[in-house]
Amino acid sequence: MTATLKRRRPASDPLVTMASSLADKLAAWGQPAASDLIARALRELLDGQDQATKALRAAVQIHLAIVSNESSVTTAAEVNNEEMLSTEEAAQLMECSRPYVAMLIDAEKLAGGVRSKGGHRKVPKSSVLRWIETTQAAKGALAGDTNYRKAAADAGMYAVPDEAYVKAAKRSGRRAG
Repeated sequence: MTATLKRRRPASDPLVTMASSLADKLAAWGQPAASDLIARALRELLDGQDQATKALRAAVQIHLAIVSNESSVTTAAEVNNEEMLSTEEAAQLMECSRPYVAMLIDAEKLAGGVRSKGGHRKVPKSSVLRWIETTQAAKGALAGDTNYRKAAADAGMYAVPDEAYVKAAKRSGRRAG
């Protein structure tokens, strides 16, 4: 007497989860459904090795890729229903240009900034206000310092010694002649 053992699926089986969700959806529509039957049907449809099953799997994969790419990125700001500003609105608040705001969003200097499929950028208002506070604090710290040479040296603008410039100028003068 031979006994066949069925392969047991773990409780976290994605097909069981999907079947349960499908059963819930059908119940919401007023249609009777049993998640165990749906899971069995899904297994039979997706586990097969015939040409029709392979085509079905490919179609499901393509559909999921399309849905995944088309779905917008959900940011923390959108989850919290925070006001999202356009680059124009943010630029007005920040007292700067719209392209500068776009550059800050692209460089991820404004937290939570997103770009739509059409290329339009949005940024959470809280991120813009935080940027304004930070830059105003930095401007306030530098407001009393009028020694621009010291500020440039502190920023590393004079990291190359003057002698290097003189030598480079002499070399370029010899090449031109």
